Amino acid sequence: MKKNNTFSIILLTVVAVLALSACGTKPQTNNTTPQGANQPQTQQPQVNPVAEPEVKQGTGVYNGAADPHTVEIEINGEAQSFQLGDGLDKVVAGLEEGDSVSFEYSEKAVEGDTTAKQLILTKIQKTEAATGGKENEGSSQAAGGDKDTGGSSQAADRERSKTQAFELTLEGKKETQTATLAQGEGYSLYVFDPMSLFPDQNRVALAVDDNYYAEITKLPTDFNLDELQKEGKKDLASIGKVQKLDKATVPQALSSSRLFLQASGSKVTQQYIVVENTTGAFIVKVNIPQGEAAEGFESFIYTSLESLQANK
Repeated sequence: MKKNNTFSIILLTVVAVLALSACGTKPQTNNTTPQGANQPQTQQPQVNPVAEPEVKQGTGVYNGAADPHTVEIEINGEAQSFQLGDGLDKVVAGLEEGDSVSFEYSEKAVEGDTTAKQLILTKIQKTEAATGGKENEGSSQAAGGDKDTGGSSQAADRERSKTQAFELTLEGKKETQTATLAQGEGYSLYVFDPMSLFPDQNRVALAVDDNYYAEITKLPTDFNLDELQKEGKKDLASIGKVQKLDKATVPQALSSSRLFLQASGSKVTQQYIVVENTTGAFIVKVNIPQGEAAEGFESFIYTSLESLQANK
């Protein structure tokens, strides 16, 4: 009996010790927060692409240079200053005050003034101003009549109206548009508003893209059509197969053509045309890149070429 009591006391003591040990041990709580779980995330700054400046076109009268970096162009009777772009100082050096010009420019915001804009000239070239009417008559008399080349040009202009309306087909529809008389080297023709005549190059070109152009050369009276055909085929050979268009396939707007050669490549179509009327004959080399402007350009240029006249 005594042994049983002793065993019971020992057992109770062990149980009590274990219970006290359990109470004294605190469960460990994992308070470790995963790295970056509750930390605010840093947003990456957005980089906006820099927009290319819009290129605009215009025409006007060159008034000269205000300083080595600035020129003045009169537009619709109002003078406007333009900063010269890279390399244009040499171009404007060849211009004279009073020259008619076509040009391209972009606008640049002026720092600190949200309303002001700086006009940056990116391209400028001389164009031929239309002349005619009484103004030419007065100039002719002042120059001593029609004895010199200038007088002959003015006499030819007096016989042609300053502007003329033409019917042409644009995007499949017939339209009536007015063209302005322009004077080239030994000839005159009517030029529509989307184009300009550059007399120093003897070219009529599209104002928005001068890769669309017609180059005009006045022929002597004793020209040989067979020799010109050989020359034309040689000129066009590098573009592709040369075709000679017959009267049925020549554009209706250009009925005065004596010879119409054409070659087309993947990027451009070129034409070698001989135009002849009662005033004289001309070689016309036409360059038409593949693009949206091609159809409209052809309609305008053929109508203009049909109006070609040699000066008397």
